[in-house]
Amino acid sequence: MMDNNLLVVAEKLDVTVVFSDKGMAKLLDEIKTKVIAHVSDTSSEQGRKDIISLAYKITRSKTLIDDLGKGVVADWKKKAKLIDEHRKTARDFLDDLKNTARQPLTDWEAEQAVIKAKEDAAAKEKIQKRIDTLFALNVIMPFSDVATLDDNSYEKLLAEKTEAYKIEQARIEEERKKKEIEAERLEQLAEEQRIESDRLAKIQTDQEKREKEITAKEKAIEDQKRAAIALEERKIWEERESERLRMQAEKIAIETVERKKQEEIARLVTEKAEQKRQSELLPDKEKLYAFARSIEARIIPDVKSEDAKKIVDLALKDLQRIATTIIKKADYL
Repeated sequence: MMDNNLLVVAEKLDVTVVFSDKGMAKLLDEIKTKVIAHVSDTSSEQGRKDIISLAYKITRSKTLIDDLGKGVVADWKKKAKLIDEHRKTARDFLDDLKNTARQPLTDWEAEQAVIKAKEDAAAKEKIQKRIDTLFALNVIMPFSDVATLDDNSYEKLLAEKTEAYKIEQARIEEERKKKEIEAERLEQLAEEQRIESDRLAKIQTDQEKREKEITAKEKAIEDQKRAAIALEERKIWEERESERLRMQAEKIAIETVERKKQEEIARLVTEKAEQKRQSELLPDKEKLYAFARSIEARIIPDVKSEDAKKIVDLALKDLQRIATTIIKKADYL
């Protein structure tokens, strides 16, 4: 049954034709032709409904084509999955078969690798021993150079270097002995010089000692003279200092008496000024006290209501605080 909401006939669509370059282009051209053939009319309600219907048919046609493609792809995916499973089975089987067929050679290669590693380690150890032996003879050679020597070349080199080492050691020993003899000669010479130096030093010390004894006697006499002069000068200074201190004490005593007189005069002046200020302020104090008493001697109005009485009580309390404040302020005048 034909679907009137489609612009193509679903039953006539061949997926193998549709999903090809030419087939898809032809199908889309057919749909476009039908759409272009439609005359749009927005002036009437039916015309507007026809436009909506046409747009819906385009959408339904798109869904039909997309669903057809999904069906094809889903079938292809199932077939591809089955083929991939068979491919994996074949790969795993043949890999195992290849490994089984090659196992004898693999085992032999592993054995040869172990043998080769042991041979390389032994060869490296042999070369390192030769390097250490040559180093003990003061011969330094790179590992790569020693590795290129065969046994005959190494033995020849070792003999040459050993002989050279012995000759060098003999020369060094002879040089050491010469230095040792020279050191002993220099040490003996130094000892002789030290003995002579000690003798000369003793002569000089004895001479300096005699000179110091003479100088000490002269110095003692001179010190006594200087001490007598210093003692006399000390007595004169002490007498002068005592007189200076006495005069300074008298001056301080006179200044103290004078200062006390001035302080007493200042105190009397200040006292008189305060008495004068108090006498001048007395009328004002009396006036303030009288003003406070007049506030306290208040006339209480005769009121009846409770609210009015509360107002009067508050006013009386405020007047009492004012009178108290006036009295306190007047006391400071």
